[in-house]
Amino acid sequence: MPDKNYGLTSFQYFTFYPACLILTGVLMVGSIDIYLPAAPFLMRHFATSEWMIQLSMMLTPIVASIVGLVFGHWSDTQGRRPGMLWSLGLFAGGSFACCLAWNIESFLAFRFFQAIGAGGISVIGLSVLADMFSGSLYARYMATYSMGYPIMFALAPVVGAYLFEWFSWHANFWFLGLLSFLLWGIFFKIMPETLEKNGQSSSLSAMFVNFKALSMSKTFMILGICHSLPVAISAIYSANCSFIFIDRFNFSPHAFAYIQLVPVLMNLLGSFIYREQVTKWGVAKSIRFGMYLNSAFLVATIFGSSFAELQFPLPIIIIMCILNLGLSCIIASANTKAIECVPDKRGLAAAFLGLLRNGLVAGLVLVVGAFFNGTIVPVYLGMAILTAILIFLIRPFARGVS
Repeated sequence: MPDKNYGLTSFQYFTFYPACLILTGVLMVGSIDIYLPAAPFLMRHFATSEWMIQLSMMLTPIVASIVGLVFGHWSDTQGRRPGMLWSLGLFAGGSFACCLAWNIESFLAFRFFQAIGAGGISVIGLSVLADMFSGSLYARYMATYSMGYPIMFALAPVVGAYLFEWFSWHANFWFLGLLSFLLWGIFFKIMPETLEKNGQSSSLSAMFVNFKALSMSKTFMILGICHSLPVAISAIYSANCSFIFIDRFNFSPHAFAYIQLVPVLMNLLGSFIYREQVTKWGVAKSIRFGMYLNSAFLVATIFGSSFAELQFPLPIIIIMCILNLGLSCIIASANTKAIECVPDKRGLAAAFLGLLRNGLVAGLVLVVGAFFNGTIVPVYLGMAILTAILIFLIRPFARGVS
């Protein structure tokens, strides 16, 4: 037990509380992926387009990335506990409100409200972990945090498909609302204040000064982009795959959800390997492992966009497995190094990374979505271009140059 345990027991400090923080961090992913199996139905239900449904998915990362800056700076100056409780409350309220949507406009409005809460919980959860742990121990928790993403990617569509088939699409958002309300109760009961008072101003002008300092740091910015691009590459596939498998290849929502499990489970395997090896390999070798896998994925997507034989379900899944195996090596390593660059601005730094990540995810998904024609080819091409950029940017860190 560390000297400063914040009044928590050993089990709470090392296991239960970090698990709850990690769960809040991946809730935003769950709020997108849980209704992926219902996406084609919602398009017809609201009499709208594929692009508008994709916009409803990307609204959360867009809004969350902006309001996360405010929550991050607030938590750096006023405390982690109040920010977390307000964020979870807003997320729960927005989730319940989505059940009341009567058209695409109202659905987007309620998703906007939900996204405000998502912006806080994703930033503050990471900030608290950085308050509690450091060095290789923090890297291991970041690896566990990364494992939360594939678990949520795997579980959310499956849970969503069952809820959709047994009840209706409304049940997806009832589930999110109840889960976030339960977490609110847990944090209200046991969450300590982990922020050490540092005398920073809580004014918006101070936030912009700190924001500018982060944006002027070349190392922080490159690491932030390297952290964000793998998420964007994966999200481009996720936002379009339900239309490919359900509408083009006539899979049921239930079958589609299980198909999604395959690359996601590969992501989980990669995260587990990273968690076990990062303290032995070090960050540079971990990044190098991820870079080699991304290089193989780049070659596969180029061939996939050129040969029709690689544009059917089985080859698509195999190619996505290559990507998912190496995702955590780059995502977690880049995040860890970026946060360590600014120890006195952890909340704002986490929010800044969220802004880069969510902004790139939303913008790039919508750009590729504009070229989407119902086939995997535009998706392959978009992922190939971004993977090439990622490999170019991450190479210096794979050699251990910071």
